Amino acid sequence: MGMSRSFLVTFLGCLVLAVLIQAQDQSGFISIACGAPAGVNFTVPNTGLNYTSDANFINTGVSRTIVPELRDQFLQNVWNLRSFPEGQRNCYKINITRGSKYLIRASFLYGNYDGLNMLPKFDLLLGANRWLTVNINNASVSLDFEIIYVPSLDYVHICMVDTGLGTPFISAIELRTLRNDIYETEFGSLETYTRVDLGSNRGYRYNYDVYDRYWSGADLDTWRPLNFPIDADSLVQNDYKPPAVVMSTAITPANVSAPLVISWKPDDPKDSFYVYLHFTEIQVLAKNQTREFNITLNGNPWTENISPRYHSVNTIYSTSGISGEKINFSFVMTETSTLPPIINAIEIYTVKVFPQPDTYQRDGMPRKKK
Repeated sequence: MGMSRSFLVTFLGCLVLAVLIQAQDQSGFISIACGAPAGVNFTVPNTGLNYTSDANFINTGVSRTIVPELRDQFLQNVWNLRSFPEGQRNCYKINITRGSKYLIRASFLYGNYDGLNMLPKFDLLLGANRWLTVNINNASVSLDFEIIYVPSLDYVHICMVDTGLGTPFISAIELRTLRNDIYETEFGSLETYTRVDLGSNRGYRYNYDVYDRYWSGADLDTWRPLNFPIDADSLVQNDYKPPAVVMSTAITPANVSAPLVISWKPDDPKDSFYVYLHFTEIQVLAKNQTREFNITLNGNPWTENISPRYHSVNTIYSTSGISGEKINFSFVMTETSTLPPIINAIEIYTVKVFPQPDTYQRDGMPRKKK
């Protein structure tokens, strides 16, 4: 399985978001539509998410709008954007709960808002630290970057930095509170590398996912997909709460006697990965059937005797970082198993270490170009 780079590239025009609007709790959600007029609040029909204007979070920049012909391809929260033609560094200040764990998502859709078709490249800062470089290479594609982060202050700065390669901008900022006892690391934050519903070619987010994680579809040419719908009320969840619609599908080897293999080649072999594998049995097994398998990592034993429970989520994850020229997970039937291995979904994150503490504020506020 070939994985993407360490950011999510989500072309929402192609992302299939099935509509299932339910009343779900959005406490702990901060959803900011950058560039939306001051005082404007709205709900996106496809997701039920409630957004607010960014006017109370920043006092610099200019509100702009993507070209009208792109609106039908994207959700309303990225129809507007805020661009920063002035100042080298422009920052949002967002009040949060100190010490809580957040999934932070920053979205960028250029949408030829200025009519110039000049695709910019600029830096994105989280607090005083450079998070990544935003490189817009297609006006009609939304780039979405995610990180799991624990702020040490009661606010967080998210900043765009002009590096001389075009005007910085941002379309949306979303923060989702997570449980503090999930997605734990030995050190550093977790930047999303990929998150995949392995048995489906569709994409899902809130309100299927109570944490509003993006789940992309998989390339199903490599494996045999399985699909047995599970009602959310009948799925026994764990603390990671992968959506029932995601857990309703799975993959198994195309050749039942062969291992199921998931692998990728990191851009940098020194990158450190945390991996979360989500399992549930979606088939009713006969009395003479068993499904049991072992997992190896780069040829070495990793986890043994996995037997997914029917409609009950089991998440197996790395407790320390994984590195290498190639990362290879193999799922191999045990000798007593009559059925091949399955897996429903996978999340992969890279460790991001920020050298400056949150209290270091020299780079946290807007500055003018010299």
